[in-house]
Amino acid sequence: MIDFSQQTYENIRQEMLDRIPANYDKRDTSPIPTAIGPAAYAFEGFYLTLNQVQKMAFIQTAAGQALDYLAAIGGLTRYPASAAVRLGVFNVPVPIGSRFSTINGTDSINFVVTAATSVSGQYQLSAETSGTIGNAYTGAILPITTISDLTSAQISDILVPGDDEETDEVLRSRLLAALNVRAFGGNITAYHENILAIDGVGAVQVYPVWNGAGTVKCSVMGADYLPASTTLVNNVQNAIDPEPNQGLGLGLAPIGSQVTITSPTKVTVNISAAVTLATGYTLDQVTPIVKASLEAYLLSVRKSWGEQLGTTEVKYAANVYISRILASIVSTTGIVNAVNVQLNGQASDLILIESGSVQQVPVLGEVTLSA
Repeated sequence: MIDFSQQTYENIRQEMLDRIPANYDKRDTSPIPTAIGPAAYAFEGFYLTLNQVQKMAFIQTAAGQALDYLAAIGGLTRYPASAAVRLGVFNVPVPIGSRFSTINGTDSINFVVTAATSVSGQYQLSAETSGTIGNAYTGAILPITTISDLTSAQISDILVPGDDEETDEVLRSRLLAALNVRAFGGNITAYHENILAIDGVGAVQVYPVWNGAGTVKCSVMGADYLPASTTLVNNVQNAIDPEPNQGLGLGLAPIGSQVTITSPTKVTVNISAAVTLATGYTLDQVTPIVKASLEAYLLSVRKSWGEQLGTTEVKYAANVYISRILASIVSTTGIVNAVNVQLNGQASDLILIESGSVQQVPVLGEVTLSA
């Protein structure tokens, strides 16, 4: 890329003055410097714009709509925000299309009843506002639609997590990966792209021939990077290879491929450590901060759960490393040292199973600190 960093007002102005013969008055108060000053400012703005245009021409530096155009050349589109689907529980039957509102102040959003479940009084509710905001609230909801004899309305489980619009960095990574390994004819990349495009899916592992020729297992997590609900698993199964007519090419999977959609198992990670506190700090002060730091680390592990290790074998990993746990603890303000760090009672890394038969993801359990 061309370096325009030296094309500043001062440098441009000086270069213009240098081109004027020495026998002319070039003092700051003379007419010539006064006349070329606005031009130097204009040229500086031109070079700033030119530098921005240059950045927008490359995948590594493009942003926003420019990155969308580059992605389109690679056959990709930015994933839009998707609406959360939640479980609603009512004391009486409610009509499909009924609307309800959460009661959490300025963050309040509306939900609409879209389908009944197999349990009496329980329905699927879709958020009218797309994004992760639909995942946040749990509790009582107020009816917007008038419903006779309704005395109890609750919103509970997340059936399909809502997700925000794909960020530039995620789209950029996906585009670069797609240029290196092209999706074609039911290869692993094709399964990844097709499944990640389904609303509510955040990550996927793909295991070909896991149970013999023609079989494929795809394990999915929700957009919240937790194991997918039964509803989301069924949605993905119906889109990729509907049951009971698997292998017939009725979904996105190629004819002859029998695809099983599943979800990983949670592995609770209980963490303990002995810490040395800085003067003036207590365990009650630092423990919530440590928990937040550890949760952030485990979230990063879950986000990388669907990333294939290398291109010559099917291998995934979601291990929890004790060194990273230690780093998360000692980086907390108020803690100067930590020893005897244990994961589930063991002073060693926690190696999770990632195979066609079993897939696991770590979630934070109890955090016990002693001083």
